Amino acid sequence: MPQRRKPASEVTPEYEDSGLFKNKVGQLSVELVPQMMRNGRNDLVVRGFVNRTIEIEVAFAGRRVKEVGPLEARLRAMMTHAVKKAAASGGKEPDTDHIRLPVLIEGAWRPRFKRDQAGWETRSYYLFAARWSVLDNEGNTVSFGSPPIVVASQYQD
Repeated sequence: MPQRRKPASEVTPEYEDSGLFKNKVGQLSVELVPQMMRNGRNDLVVRGFVNRTIEIEVAFAGRRVKEVGPLEARLRAMMTHAVKKAAASGGKEPDTDHIRLPVLIEGAWRPRFKRDQAGWETRSYYLFAARWSVLDNEGNTVSFGSPPIVVASQYQD
């Protein structure tokens, strides 16, 4: 399969954002859980919940990955604290779905297709984060990321 990606030196912020933010950008309150992975492009993908029950995946991609370190560290610290607390009380290991960090995310939805074991393709969505805000330990809002330079909308308003 031919390589279609541009070399990193040729990727401008405008080009990157036009690829990431293909739909309208909006704000959404998400509760992230400490279940994370890196994909083949080194994007950070984190599980989260909207409205406390709807499971989603949030992707921090491109140049914004450089700013996701504090968020990733905070989620890991929350998991470590919960494991230590459970071990100290003699309880079982905590359920990651109950360890949640509220985050305000500005981003755009992107569809994703997965093939299940029966061969059916199911559609789910990633929320690609452009900017995100969390409360620090003192209760102050700390923001990361940057607004998209280009939003390549498929839909006309």
